[in-house]
Amino acid sequence: MLIGFIISQSVFSQSQKGKVLSSENNTAIGYVNIGIIGRNIGTVSDESGNFIINLDNDYDNDSLRFSMIGYESRTFLVKSFKEDSIKNIYLKPRLYNMQEVHVVYRRPRKIRLGTPVTSNDLRSGFANNNLGSEMGINVFVKRRVKLKDINLNVAVCTFDSVTYRLNIYKSVNQTGYKNILTEPVYISFTKNMVDKVISFNLSKYSIIIEGDVIFALELYRDLGEGSLLFHTEFFTGTTYHRKASEAIWTEAPGVIGMYLNCELIR
Repeated sequence: MLIGFIISQSVFSQSQKGKVLSSENNTAIGYVNIGIIGRNIGTVSDESGNFIINLDNDYDNDSLRFSMIGYESRTFLVKSFKEDSIKNIYLKPRLYNMQEVHVVYRRPRKIRLGTPVTSNDLRSGFANNNLGSEMGINVFVKRRVKLKDINLNVAVCTFDSVTYRLNIYKSVNQTGYKNILTEPVYISFTKNMVDKVISFNLSKYSIIIEGDVIFALELYRDLGEGSLLFHTEFFTGTTYHRKASEAIWTEAPGVIGMYLNCELIR
């Protein structure tokens, strides 16, 4: 059985082109998320900061947001954005206040988040090549943990190689989710690795989480023709997905094979 996550989109749109740059040194910013808040409309800038997005007149009173880890987000009224003939978007580098952590050495207590899935009865994955689309898992962490690695149970990969961006979102005041990463994390693998658990070390990023969290893989650049499908287990949970970076998260029955190993912070 194959589950596809497909969301409809308006066919009447106006193509808008532009470029995203750093306000600090005027250099291009690649792979910036661009999306209408609360809508399934969005894209990602290319490696040179260039972007094209289709904006229907129905969205003129909505807000268009540009966001990238390491930079302050910018938001525009869609109508005003379309009327501006010069579409160079400048993002300001963001300063992060790092939380101090006191570590007392004890034998680490290991915790696993997510579900390993090896059954081949059900598979699910990205249904299309929409830039900015995401899929992942939702977990609740009672106490603070430090991430050690992320592991994927991939069933099918027809690409010679793929790279996805890992995003980690924490629930904020029950009003939405905020990306907690301070630098981009990219996950790459080849189709030759599919027969075993695909694991990536996250220790060097010193990522600490607690509470309601979504771990998601994002299609941030065009991979061409092909498909990536995960082993999926129907009765143990749900998979979170959305078509664009500012869209509302939705759930589909069946949890994909994605899990993380962590250490409890005492």
